[in-house]
Amino acid sequence: MRHLTRSFAVGALRREKQIEQFLGGFEHEGIQALRWLALGPGRDGITIYLSEVEDVGTATYTAIDHFPPLDPDEETWGKVIATTPTSEEALDLAENELGAQPDRWVNQGVVCSEYRDYKMAAQDEHPTNP
Repeated sequence: MRHLTRSFAVGALRREKQIEQFLGGFEHEGIQALRWLALGPGRDGITIYLSEVEDVGTATYTAIDHFPPLDPDEETWGKVIATTPTSEEALDLAENELGAQPDRWVNQGVVCSEYRDYKMAAQDEHPTNP
């Protein structure tokens, strides 16, 4: 099972493990881009990071955490959106304010697999002619 139930997502954060969610693609100033969230536990609570990157992926290159950020001044981990005192509050904020889906959270690193599925689905919708 790739996706975390809410209780597993909360549990991962309480164990100081990061969780992530791929939010999909969009166009930014004529550039195809991607967006995803990461929730990372720290000393002050759970920090919510929003990453927006150029979609430079291919069928074999899906490491979106290495794609160039849309904003060159953006930090490596994405833009800090907020830090909440609890895991539940972080999930609520991400889901209610940032468009995250409650049933789409994954463990750290799995967001690349989510992107690969997104890329494959797009290719299935728009196959290239031989």
